[in-house]
Amino acid sequence: MEIERTKAYLEEILPGMGYVLDSVTFTKEAGIHYLRAFIFRKDEQDMTVNDCAMVSRRLSKWLDKEDFIEEEYILEVCSLGFKDNPGAEELSEVEEELLSGEEATEE
Repeated sequence: MEIERTKAYLEEILPGMGYVLDSVTFTKEAGIHYLRAFIFRKDEQDMTVNDCAMVSRRLSKWLDKEDFIEEEYILEVCSLGFKDNPGAEELSEVEEELLSGEEATEE
């Protein structure tokens, strides 16, 4: 029930905010329940902390109002964190040397 209601709400509000829902999970890890929503931007730009925080605040207010989850839980709104072409950005010479394991020197 936690997942279905949360997912339905997010699918209703996220498009108007510029986001798309990937998934919702409700898990118990080390005795603590986590309600997680994984989202990404409709415009395919990289997610920021502010993006997640904006959705988290709105979702948190709704969850407090609806109050349908009996267990105590931690709410997390997360981005998927993947790029279509990870690592494609240009590296500086110092970064390349650090990644190769050689000692970086500045001239």
